[in-house]
Amino acid sequence: MKKFLSLVMLALLSVGAWASEITLNMNNVDLTWTETGDDQTTTSQGITIYYAKAGSGTATSQGLQSGHIRVYKNSTLTVSAASTITKIVITTTGGSSYAADGLTVTEGSYANGTWTGSASSVTFNASEHQVRVSKMVITLEDGTVATPYFNPAEGTYYGPTDVSIHGQEGSTVYYTLDGTDPTTSSAVYSAPITISQTTTVKAMAVLNGNNSAVASATYTIETAQSVANIAAFAALADNANASISNPVVVTYANGQNTYVKDATGFLCIYGSDLSGKYSQGDVIPAGFGGLKTTYNNGPEMKFPFFGFEDATESQAVEPDEVTVDNFGNSQMWQYVVLKNAQITYHNGKYLGFRVDNSTDSVAGFNSFNLTLPDLDATYDIYGIVTSYNGNIQMYPIEFVDTNPTTVASIAELLALETGKNATFTTPVTAVYHSGKQLYIKDQNDDFMLVFGSLNNTYNNGDVLNDIAGNWTIYNGMTEMIPVTATFGEATPGTPVEPELIPIEEIDQSMIHHYMRIENCTIDSIAGSNGRNYTLTDETSDMVMRLNFNEITIGDDFDYDATYNVEGFIAYYKSSDGSVEQLQFYPNLIEKVGGTVVVPGDVDGDGFVTAADVTALYNWMLNNDDTGLVYPDQDGDGNITAGDVTAVYNFLLGN
Repeated sequence: MKKFLSLVMLALLSVGAWASEITLNMNNVDLTWTETGDDQTTTSQGITIYYAKAGSGTATSQGLQSGHIRVYKNSTLTVSAASTITKIVITTTGGSSYAADGLTVTEGSYANGTWTGSASSVTFNASEHQVRVSKMVITLEDGTVATPYFNPAEGTYYGPTDVSIHGQEGSTVYYTLDGTDPTTSSAVYSAPITISQTTTVKAMAVLNGNNSAVASATYTIETAQSVANIAAFAALADNANASISNPVVVTYANGQNTYVKDATGFLCIYGSDLSGKYSQGDVIPAGFGGLKTTYNNGPEMKFPFFGFEDATESQAVEPDEVTVDNFGNSQMWQYVVLKNAQITYHNGKYLGFRVDNSTDSVAGFNSFNLTLPDLDATYDIYGIVTSYNGNIQMYPIEFVDTNPTTVASIAELLALETGKNATFTTPVTAVYHSGKQLYIKDQNDDFMLVFGSLNNTYNNGDVLNDIAGNWTIYNGMTEMIPVTATFGEATPGTPVEPELIPIEEIDQSMIHHYMRIENCTIDSIAGSNGRNYTLTDETSDMVMRLNFNEITIGDDFDYDATYNVEGFIAYYKSSDGSVEQLQFYPNLIEKVGGTVVVPGDVDGDGFVTAADVTALYNWMLNNDDTGLVYPDQDGDGNITAGDVTAVYNFLLGN
C-alpha cells in the first residue's frame, strides 16, 4: 500500500507543462493593489500589472472593482515579468459591451482575448471601448520557473493566520521564516503555515534543477480589541479593528451585504469575502471581527475580516413589526416587516409603501433589484431598515401577498398576469441549480426557470412544496421570480432524465425543457469570447452557449471528437432585434467514449465538491467504485492521479 501511495504522489507531482502558466484574478482579495493617483499596480508570482487610467476620476472608482478591473477607453494595462512572456489569455466579464476585442497592442499578435509573442512587457490599450478584465493567464517561456505566491496576500492580520504557498505545478517549494533567502537546504513546503507573530515569509520553487525568483511577504500580526456585542462595536471610533466575543444571527444576506443581530443591536457586514458564506438564520460563532466604519449613520464592519468561521447552527429569524407611525424610530439595519401595505409610488428604484390608505407612507429603495409584484395587491413587506441623507427608509427583501392566489401547475401560473404572486398547491421537482438559475418541472412535465437568489441549493430530483412567486418575461423568455422564503428545505426524490431529441425537432415550445442531444460536433464561434459554440448533429445545428459558470471549455478541447450534451433550451434576441434564435445551455458535455469535458464532476451530481475527490481516492485506494459516474477527467482512458489533479485544478479555479 505504501508503494502504491508513493506512485500516486509521484504521478501527481509529474503532471504539468514545463512552461510556467500563471493565473491572476483581477480583484482585491487575491491581489494586493497599490494606488498612485489614478494608477494601480499589483505584483504576484513575479508578474507586475500596471493600470494607467486616462481621463478624469479616481482609480478606485474607475479602475479596480469587485471581481474585475475596468480598463476605460484609452487607458492602458501593462503586464511585465523578469523573464519572457510568450502568451497572455484575457477573460472579461459584463458581456460583449466590455469584451476583450476592445484591446489593442503594439507588439506581438492579439485576437479574441489571446496575445502571443515574445516580450518581457506587454501593454494593452482600450482603444475601442471599456474592457472589464476579470482574469489573466500568463505563460512564460520554456525553462522559466514561476515565482511562488502566497495566500492570503501580505498585510496586517488580527490573530493567527494560515498562509499557503503556491508554486508551479510539479515544483518543490522551499521557504524560510527568518527573513533569509531560501535555498534547497531550507524547509520544504507541504502544508499551510500558521503565522502567530509578525513574520516575513520567503519562498523559492525548484523544477528540473532550475530555481524561481524568491517571493517575499510580510505578515504583521496585531491583536484586535475585543468587544462584547454589536452595541459595543457600534460605539467604537471609525477605523478601529475589533472582534465581537459573542455569536450573532444572520437576518439577511445578499451579495456583499450580510446583516446580523444580537440582543443589543443590528449590524451590516459589508465585503465580497463573505458573499455566499452565510444564509438567513445562520449563527456566526463568537470571535469574528473587522474594521469599524459608519455608513449612512449606521455601524458597519468591513475588510480586513478575521475569525469568520462556518455557521455552527441555524435558527428561525423573525422580523420586528413596524408601522408607518413608528418606522422613523427604528434602528438602522433592523430586520422588519410592514404589514398590510401597498406600493403606492415607484420611480426607478425609489418606492413608497402605505398602509390602509393612510396619508403617511414609508420610503423604500429597491437596493436588491427585486421584481415588483402586482401594485394593486396588499403585502406584508419584509426588509432592512437603512437611511439616505439622514432619512429613514427600507430596503425591501420580500413582498408576501396577504391574500395569495394558488395554482396547481406552471401553466396556471403563466395564465395569471405578470407580477401576480401565486403559491403552488402541488409539489415541483428541481432539475438543475446554478447560481441564481433553478430549473423546475411540475407534475404535468412542464418546465420553468426560477431566477433569483435562494437560501438553499437544490439537486436534480429534489421535491419542493408550497413554493410561491410570479412570472415575467426577460429577453423573450418567461421566468419565475421567487418568493424566497417559500423555497425551503427539499425532500430528495427521483432525478429528472433529459429527453433525447435531434436538433431539427427543437422548437420554441421547448424553452427551459431539459434535453439530451447525442453524437454532436462542437465548434467555437469566433468573436464570442469563449461563450458561444456551434452544436451540430446529423439533422441540423444550433448555437450552444456556456451559460452556467461551472461549465467551461478549455484550450485543450478536442474539436475533432463527437459529444453527447445535456442541458436546457433557451431563446436569444439581440437588443436591436436583428438576431432571434433558439440556443442550448449545456450542463453536461460528454465525449463519446466516456470522457466528460465538464471539469470536476466525478459523481455526476451537477456540482464539484470534495465528494468528487473522495470518490476517486476510494477507487484508487480501495477499488471502491461507489460514486464514480465520470471518473476519467483528463481523458486518457484510465483512472489515475491525473484525474485527481484535474478535479483539484477545477476546485482551485485553474
